[in-house]
Amino acid sequence: MNIRMFSSWQVRCGIADPHAREMFKELNALPDTHLEMVPFDRKPHPRSDYAAWGRCLNEGDVAHIQFDYSFFDYLLPWREKFTAMRREIQKPLVITRHVSFDGPLLLADRSAKGWIRRAKWRLYQHALNPYATFLNRTIFEQAAHVIVLTTRLKEQLLRRGIGADKISVIPAGVRKPPAITGGDQIRAKYGWQDKRIIGQFGFIAPPKGHTLTLEALARLPEDRVLLIAGGLRLAEHQPFLDDLNARIRKLGLENRVRITGFLEEFDVAAHVGACDALAFPYTHADFSQSVADALAFAHAPVVASDIPGHREIAGYCPALRLFASGDAQALADALARAVNDLSRIADDRAVMRQYAVEYSWNSIARRTRDVYAGLLR
Repeated sequence: MNIRMFSSWQVRCGIADPHAREMFKELNALPDTHLEMVPFDRKPHPRSDYAAWGRCLNEGDVAHIQFDYSFFDYLLPWREKFTAMRREIQKPLVITRHVSFDGPLLLADRSAKGWIRRAKWRLYQHALNPYATFLNRTIFEQAAHVIVLTTRLKEQLLRRGIGADKISVIPAGVRKPPAITGGDQIRAKYGWQDKRIIGQFGFIAPPKGHTLTLEALARLPEDRVLLIAGGLRLAEHQPFLDDLNARIRKLGLENRVRITGFLEEFDVAAHVGACDALAFPYTHADFSQSVADALAFAHAPVVASDIPGHREIAGYCPALRLFASGDAQALADALARAVNDLSRIADDRAVMRQYAVEYSWNSIARRTRDVYAGLLR
């Protein structure tokens, strides 16, 4: 079985790394399966390049697109480039839908700005908007099969009229994490040997809820500190980082917060090892690879907002602790329990380790291969 997959590749992107990278490795390790990438560099390209990539996808028995709207010039109809690729593809097409622009806008923001954004979103979602129909239904109607990461994304497609037999829910997998070493050195680096450290991992971006974590931290005892382990993925997010630093100063948390900047993969385990709890207060995520990987480390309690994507992961791994999204006091209470209740951590770690086995990338690759085999039959 020969597969050609279009995906972002060898760039800083949650689809390229780890999704495409791990699928490449694990699918090629399966018997009678050969996957080659048709790589996308996340840079602007003319429609002729998309047409050429579509023809490249015909070189396999099955074509597979890892789909993000930004790969195809986003939401503006005069820039859309998916059609240029799709019209060239002759082989059975599988699309993995990573993100959604369907359903209600899940924002915890209750300000006037938040209400305006929700009102604009409702206009976009209106049934008489043909481009919303194209983005949320027509694209996926053109696939022989659609893979989604959560049941919420499946339900959206069902409401749009896509048949249930064309949709499979296959979440992203988790890698076997490296051994936890070096945590004491990270604590010493920041002078936090006698502190209880809360870690927030991942790129710094508006939906990640860093400001909420700061507000929660301000309600916790002085010996609770915050390690923001990550940096900016996009240059246009610099104003958000500036606002985050301003908020730290306003709350008087300068001595209780450290921001590492971008971490190389080999540095992540040591920073996880320094933490007594991990926080993921995202306001929106169709699926969170950061939460999944945090659970796979099986080291510290993991606290996450109760948005649909996180509730789905909690269904796979009950050790994930959820709090009411957007509620700083609820987050503070959840973090206090996570740090203080040491009697539960052994049981949590056992559940996390089992999750890492059942949802390994090898398991996810096998389920994906079953989709390909079904189409070829």
